[in-house]
Amino acid sequence: MKKIFILSIVSFLIFIQTSLKAEVVMIGVVEGMICMDCQAKVTEELSSASGEANVIVSWPEGVAIINFADSATFTEANFKKVITDAGFKVGKVASFDEKIIDPKKALITLKKF
Repeated sequence: MKKIFILSIVSFLIFIQTSLKAEVVMIGVVEGMICMDCQAKVTEELSSASGEANVIVSWPEGVAIINFADSATFTEANFKKVITDAGFKVGKVASFDEKIIDPKKALITLKKF
């Protein structure tokens, strides 16, 4: 009975730990994208530099979004360097603890900070 109780407690703690891991999103304004080719270039560069992250870029909104499953070692400085090296200008960049996939929502969230 004692083993079952201990196993239950350990299972519960593992469940709590994995459910509390928040997604991290980095949002940045990318200035100078004027077409789908620009969008593709920024997407490719950010995807390559950020690793396993989910990258969403939208040229009409001029925004790039990177969703990480856990905390990321990819920093805002890394983000800015990748965009600059790709030939574009960077506006505001910020990180949040929520998943965002909609470029319009990303801009609204970014403007709040």
